Amino acid sequence: MASADGFVELCSKVMDGMPNGIAVMTLVDPDGHPHGMTISSLAPLSVDPPTVMMRIGQASSSRPFLVPGRQVCANVLASDQSLQSMGFAYGSEDPFTVFAWEPTTDGTPVLSATAAHLLCQVERVIDHHDVSVVFAEVVGGSLDKDDTLAYRNRTYFKGLVPLDPN
Repeated sequence: MASADGFVELCSKVMDGMPNGIAVMTLVDPDGHPHGMTISSLAPLSVDPPTVMMRIGQASSSRPFLVPGRQVCANVLASDQSLQSMGFAYGSEDPFTVFAWEPTTDGTPVLSATAAHLLCQVERVIDHHDVSVVFAEVVGGSLDKDDTLAYRNRTYFKGLVPLDPN
């Protein structure tokens, strides 16, 4: 049987090998300041009502603002937006001064030229170890491109190559 450290390494290798779509979750704080973070854990949860699940680190500067009723936007990045992904994850500059975006009526940032965006209302947040899982009902959005950014083994990918069905 592997040690706890061995299981951490195994889990990390398995999860790194699974391709993920990349999104940037954005919101405004009570003072109207925009916040955003790159996430690779946007997943459908329920069809009726349409609900998604997002995972973020508890240490994120946005975590205190993720409360029931808060509107957030899951900006699904297009395949040519790896710079946005890196900017919202590791950027040294304020990404809202670097990348184009428009506010919704309540100020929630919607990034420009994304593949899609989902406006969501936070229903519940569950803290678990060092992460928070956000459950949010989809209340609006749009699908603008069928060309999303993918991430696997710490590498970005443009598009997916379908398997030959034969």
